[in-house]
Amino acid sequence: MLQTEFETKLNRVYLHIYRENSYEEDYQMPMLHQNKIPGLLTVNGCEIEGKSRYTYEASGLISMTTRYEKVCIRKEEIQKFIAEILEMTERLQEYMLNPGCLILEPEYIFYGKGGWYFCYLPDLEKSMDEAFHKLTEYFVKLLDYEDTEGIFLAYELHKATLQEHYDLRQIMRKYEIHAAKRKKVQMAQDQRKRERKRTEKGWTAEKSEEQSLEPELTFGTSDGNIFYLTEEDTRETENLHTKKSQESKRRSQGCTKKESGENEIGPADERKVQMPEMLREEGGWWKSWRKTANGIRRKRWGNWEDLILETDE
Repeated sequence: MLQTEFETKLNRVYLHIYRENSYEEDYQMPMLHQNKIPGLLTVNGCEIEGKSRYTYEASGLISMTTRYEKVCIRKEEIQKFIAEILEMTERLQEYMLNPGCLILEPEYIFYGKGGWYFCYLPDLEKSMDEAFHKLTEYFVKLLDYEDTEGIFLAYELHKATLQEHYDLRQIMRKYEIHAAKRKKVQMAQDQRKRERKRTEKGWTAEKSEEQSLEPELTFGTSDGNIFYLTEEDTRETENLHTKKSQESKRRSQGCTKKESGENEIGPADERKVQMPEMLREEGGWWKSWRKTANGIRRKRWGNWEDLILETDE
């Protein structure tokens, strides 16, 4: 754990990092002094009471812990941070500096108008791979759980950096491939949902149109009867009654049947009688009862000759 101290002088803010060993310079400190490397805080070193002290100016900047103290981190911010740290490692290698000397603890990573700023500690003895893996654990804790892609990215980073040796660029390329596939699947699902909604709307409109075209029906008769016969049904019933009346007159005059089925209403005539096609009821239509009537005419309850209809009265 680093021993640190913040110092404020007028409008300047300094971060002091103390090391137990005595201060010694190699090529790294002169390289940092002679070259202004974008994204690195300016640093000065000295020895105080037998210890090394490295001082960084952090005026106008806030630490990562302060920035995300009350807000969540999102996918775009993680991607931006990783892009900047990858650029920083390339710059350091150009100046023959060790990327493993970057401090990747959230308390000592700072944010300003130009992006993220890092502290370079020459005698840092930590593995950069291990340090970045711990940083991914910090990202997981800061996630916005409504940001689905941010969750995928943070967990893929955390899982991939568990390996002893990993390539951060390769990890990001794999994530982008997986993200593109997920986006394609999501677009297909959204398209199916839109088509389903259009189909449902079209079916509803068609049903409403059919209902508007249905005729307005009046059920029942003016005298309050629920069931009544259609005009065609009434004519058929009257014809049947007329035939019965004529047959009754012939019998009363002593006429005998000369030709089978010519004057007498028998089974053959009964089969010719067409029963009412439909009964109507207030509130709806009743289906045909022709089959039931045909069953009756097959002498289930006897001959129809003695049947008395309401029309006989």
